[in-house]
Amino acid sequence: MKRFFLTAGSRLLSAVRLAVGAALLAPLPLLMVWYNYTVDCSGFFQGDAYLREVGNMVLEGKDIVGYEKMNDQQREILKIFVNNIDPVPDVIALGSSRIMQLSRDVLHIDSFFNCSVTGGDRADVMGTFYLFDREDRLPKTFIIGFDPWLLRSDIIDKRTDKELYAEFLEKCLGVPSDVEYVETDDEEKWLALYSPEYFQNNLSYASRDTTGVDKPQVVEGDVYQQTTEVKRGDGSLLYDVNYRNRSQEERDTDALFQCGNFLYMEDYDEVDQKCVELFDKFFAYAQERGVNIVIMLTPYPPIVYDYCEENAEDYGGFLDTEPTIRELAAKYDIPVYGSYDPDKIEGVTKADFYDGLHCTAEAVEKIIWGEDGENEQFMHDLGY
Repeated sequence: MKRFFLTAGSRLLSAVRLAVGAALLAPLPLLMVWYNYTVDCSGFFQGDAYLREVGNMVLEGKDIVGYEKMNDQQREILKIFVNNIDPVPDVIALGSSRIMQLSRDVLHIDSFFNCSVTGGDRADVMGTFYLFDREDRLPKTFIIGFDPWLLRSDIIDKRTDKELYAEFLEKCLGVPSDVEYVETDDEEKWLALYSPEYFQNNLSYASRDTTGVDKPQVVEGDVYQQTTEVKRGDGSLLYDVNYRNRSQEERDTDALFQCGNFLYMEDYDEVDQKCVELFDKFFAYAQERGVNIVIMLTPYPPIVYDYCEENAEDYGGFLDTEPTIRELAAKYDIPVYGSYDPDKIEGVTKADFYDGLHCTAEAVEKIIWGEDGENEQFMHDLGY
């Protein structure tokens, strides 16, 4: 009998311990769900609530920090820009992050807005054009930051509004969409609430140096001394002070990483003629609508470009893009500024690159204004 009570007592004690342990652990999954929802580094849940607020801050000409939190929702914010910007600027930039250094200061004009998006592809370029077109709010001029992957058929960013792109192709260019539709699956978003991986991502996001920035807000203090990226009031991007001031060795290391890991350029053997034909129709349509097009080719670091030339057999598509787009642009008298080859831009050196993909604002100024700082032809091309 004594043994029975001892055994029963031991089991009861174990059960109590398990119950206490479970009670202590029970809040952990709830805490993870709460943390994933509130930190929400990809903007699955918090983004929708303040997209218009963020968009309006930029439209009011305010510089904001914390915008990188909205990377997955830039296209949605872009629609807010298009629908609400008043008056429509004379000049608008389209493209990827490689053209985000183009600003009012660089262009020397006030009536400008940069509508480029991270990972911008041909669907983004044409889709954003269409956002303005279908509202009959076209500017005088679009500057297109023409990246080499725009002539690669298999490169479409997963964040791109594919339905918008398809509508433009079919309604305006008279061609069927070359993009498969992928229906939005909200289940993936809600599964993120319970995802330990998303929890880890949120921990990393929350632990970065943000000087108190946990969501987009207006810059306080000197805009050039911020420790996070700044979305300027003209849509352009200013990298954080530490990134802009990295050593040349760090920048070269990033450039070396692209050698053999070149973004979107690996296994790109040749320019896709279907994409060339698509841009042919696009340029013709833009001219029918009375819009000026200016193409800008922002350079790659010397380390990257030299590597591609030395391994030309592996980078045929990349090396053929520039001559192809120049030939097509000539057909429509579209001016082309810059080059992927940094040696072709006077004054550009390896110091004019932040990393292996993005040139500095100073490099963009050299493309436009050259060494003497004057270019009447460029202003004429913009419609001035």
